[in-house]
Amino acid sequence: MILERMVFENFRQFRGRQELVFSANPEQNVTVVHAEIGMGKTTILKGLLWVLYGRDGLMGTDGQADDFEMPDRILTESVAAQASDPNRAEASVELTFRHEGDRYILRRSLTLAQQRLNPKQTEVSLVQIRNGESFKQDNSQQRIKAIVPDGIRRLLFFNGERINYLAMERSSEEVASAIRQMLGLELLKDTIDDLNHANVKGKLKQELRGQPTSDEMGTLLASQEAFETELTELEESRKQIVRNIEALADQVKLINASLEANKEAHELAVKRAKLEKELAEIRTRRDETSRKLAKLIAEDGYTLFTGELVRRGQEIVRRLRAEGKIPARVLNTFLHDLLENEECICTRELRSGTEFRAAVEKLMEIAGDADFNNAVGALDHAIGVLEEGARKTDQRLREVNLDRLESSREIADLEEKIEEISPKITKGSDQARELEEKRSRLLLDRDSKNADLGRTDGKLDHLRDELERIKGKIHQMQEIGAGAELARKRVAAVEDCVDILDRILKAETEDLRPLLNDEISKHFSKIIVQDFWPELANDFTLRIRKQVVGVDRGGDDAVIDAALSTGQRTVTSLVFIASLVALASRRSKIPTIVKGLSGSDYPIAIDSPFGSLSMYRKEVAQYIPEIAPQVILLVSPSQYDGAVHEALTNSGRVGRRYYLSYTGPLREGMLSTDLTIGEHRVQHYFMSNEEEFTTIREL
Repeated sequence: MILERMVFENFRQFRGRQELVFSANPEQNVTVVHAEIGMGKTTILKGLLWVLYGRDGLMGTDGQADDFEMPDRILTESVAAQASDPNRAEASVELTFRHEGDRYILRRSLTLAQQRLNPKQTEVSLVQIRNGESFKQDNSQQRIKAIVPDGIRRLLFFNGERINYLAMERSSEEVASAIRQMLGLELLKDTIDDLNHANVKGKLKQELRGQPTSDEMGTLLASQEAFETELTELEESRKQIVRNIEALADQVKLINASLEANKEAHELAVKRAKLEKELAEIRTRRDETSRKLAKLIAEDGYTLFTGELVRRGQEIVRRLRAEGKIPARVLNTFLHDLLENEECICTRELRSGTEFRAAVEKLMEIAGDADFNNAVGALDHAIGVLEEGARKTDQRLREVNLDRLESSREIADLEEKIEEISPKITKGSDQARELEEKRSRLLLDRDSKNADLGRTDGKLDHLRDELERIKGKIHQMQEIGAGAELARKRVAAVEDCVDILDRILKAETEDLRPLLNDEISKHFSKIIVQDFWPELANDFTLRIRKQVVGVDRGGDDAVIDAALSTGQRTVTSLVFIASLVALASRRSKIPTIVKGLSGSDYPIAIDSPFGSLSMYRKEVAQYIPEIAPQVILLVSPSQYDGAVHEALTNSGRVGRRYYLSYTGPLREGMLSTDLTIGEHRVQHYFMSNEEEFTTIREL
């Protein structure tokens, strides 16, 4: 996920439209926003969280607002105060980002009316842009949470002065959960929880506790008889409805004949009959096309999803060709036959001990395996078949769908032409008008009967399903002994599955822990050069260890947990986040039991990244561009000036810079109307006693 642009519209102090375009260049991956305290840095971070997760994104783990007062007041106060229509006054945030090769545009909005009624009920939409085409995503919030799981948001978008908690023992479960989510293991945990749920294992155990009685059997038999009687009556009712429909159709035919015989209505009636015949033919053709489409999707639709399989197969074949393994220069079976027959194709004898036999035997070292050669050939052929099949299916799908759309268009045109005829007939003679009006009433009656037929068919389907269900229960009770045994087996199978999945989850997590530990050590050494080292314990507590000389009874050195300052805990937490992001990026290259996992790039946005760092500011600033593929920093001048500015400038990794300007009454502590950012000096405060808002400006 790489962020491209965020647009605020009347969101908190950002009145009107305000825009941030993030640097997405891998070589200049840092975007910096400068602002004095209270001017809107935190609002930018919260706007990002709000557009992704709604009101939940503004809340902390305790359910209270996290560094964001009055989270239910999203709309700019001045806009809300001046709004004449609460349904038209609206706040919104729009986020454009790239993910897995596609561009997405996410927009969340809240009207003043919604804010007053329930600020949780926001309007959210997600549009995916692929190959120049736009696709509106259903279940937008679920899709966003699939891209950026809710459980990792506090590791990606956070206040730098609050992040030090990760380096504390109480955070071990949150760390473990983040690892599972970011590295693709949360599905295993969810599956284990689902199997243990009352709706699965609980229901099976409940079946074991239930024992049928003779009274229950009697009730079921009585219900079966009642349903069978009702089913018979309803089937008779259906037959009568069909007869009524047929009778109405016959009456319509007679009226059509009378209209065709009418001098004034003749031409219009004949034209309508012709159009209705065409309409029936085209509807039949459309139905046949729909059946073809369904058959094509059912039988060959899978080929449209084989692109990744074909690509991987082609890569394997290309690699084998490049390595000279195929085609084999000579096959081992051919050489084996020569040695077996003790004669070369040039008629030289290959007796044991001769130099000629030794030369042929040496060729066996480079000979290709016949089975392997055949297997690769079969793979190459299968890839070609799949690729051609996908191409043909896609072409055929487009053709059939085009036919269906064309039929639908023709049907709509014919229906419109048929509807235009009736008003023209009623303008004719009295006889023609009476016949046409009677025809219209008959058609309405026919449609009503058809509706009755549909409802009756629905009731019949329901009754048949209920009857089958009751018959199934009766059969189940008749074989209760076998049923109870089956239920016991099901409970045991579920418990076995839970046990296996739990062991897989633990094994996968344990396999990833040393990899994460290596990443943490590599990143940690870039900032803290003291004789400390990080260690991710078995319970995922992130500890900093150090060696103390001669403290045990034998006078030997000992390893203990280092007592960390707030700044050191902050650095440690940043290192952990960077390490987890790096591991997630290369996830697909890590051997795993769980197949099909892909790597994911994540951005990081930090509010006040240097606030809790009395030391290490320069080291962290030098390291910041490396913590993620994209970094957004929201900084105040007091944190940025000096070593931080020098380190970031020298890195050459800052792609875009912005600053926030404030218009409004004079604030307490406001010493200057200007803001100094490195070599830049800009006006960031504009005095006004009539309005108050913040503007985003690019340097």
